[in-house]
Amino acid sequence: MLPNKHDTFVQPSFLDMAAVHGIRFVPIDASRPLVDQGPFDLIVHKLYDQPWRAQLEAFSALHPDVPVLDPPAAIDRVLDRFTMLDVVSNLGVAKDGAVATPKQVIVRDATALVALADDASPGGLRFPLIAKPVEVDGSAASHDLCLVYRREGLLRDGLRAPVVLQEFVNHGGVLFKVYVVGDHATCVTRSSLPDVSDERLRDLAADAAAPFANISLLAPPAAGDVEMPPQEFVDRVARELRRALGLHLINFDLIRSRGPDGNAKYLILDINYCPGYSKMPGFEPVLLEFFLEMLRGRPVREKTGSSAGSGSGSGLVAKARKAEVQPSFVTSGAEPRQVQA
Repeated sequence: MLPNKHDTFVQPSFLDMAAVHGIRFVPIDASRPLVDQGPFDLIVHKLYDQPWRAQLEAFSALHPDVPVLDPPAAIDRVLDRFTMLDVVSNLGVAKDGAVATPKQVIVRDATALVALADDASPGGLRFPLIAKPVEVDGSAASHDLCLVYRREGLLRDGLRAPVVLQEFVNHGGVLFKVYVVGDHATCVTRSSLPDVSDERLRDLAADAAAPFANISLLAPPAAGDVEMPPQEFVDRVARELRRALGLHLINFDLIRSRGPDGNAKYLILDINYCPGYSKMPGFEPVLLEFFLEMLRGRPVREKTGSSAGSGSGSGLVAKARKAEVQPSFVTSGAEPRQVQA
């Protein structure tokens, strides 16, 4: 992963906990052939360019027993904001009507964007709209979102095609961010954009569009002041979404709106790969147990005849791992920091 992404979970507290279980993280030098590095027991990465993909393919061909988190082909599905939500409609929980996605369209060129500005309901959408860059590449530009209140806002400076236009749904200024680590899901609240009133949409003297950075978020909700989604529901959505995507490490943004009848409706807005787990409460033991589970599922290089699968619980696994030759977890492109058992 890029140096600025290193602290997503590779923090001293996590490295120290991993060391207790005989695990150490070793950074990959992405400028050198991957096959010349190692040995590795598990590779965790967040690089997307073609040279890196070629390296992973060559390494996996020689070492098919080493898990890679996650396969680049699976990651591709969440690097495009227009297609990332396609999978949601096929989830069982969506077919039951428990979760959905906002309406959205993709505008591929400037000509189409100008044409939409002449349309009272561009692409069949209702204002306000969220304008999002299509590609998710970790750059500052990929996070340059804006809220468009009326048609003229589609022509604002800085709004360039290709762009995804997604209906903004009022949700009380509360966002639920769900962190997924394998089969574990943790839901936390985050402050969000305030609701947009009909009066604001009709106010021609106000800005027709505004970058997210210029919109004041509502104050973070106090603990206990927000009704959290049922954990059973969160677990089901997370499990079905992760399996449909073929990914192990994701988070997704969830909002709750209420219709005229007062019934809650949940919408998934965005999906991210390998997010900043350091922002997830209690992330260290969750990630550690997940990585241990991944290692239990692969052959273990032993000096003795013991097997990592011969017992249950992380203590027995840690003992088995200590019998290996250079047990390693791997991140790429980070500053070297090793924690030996």
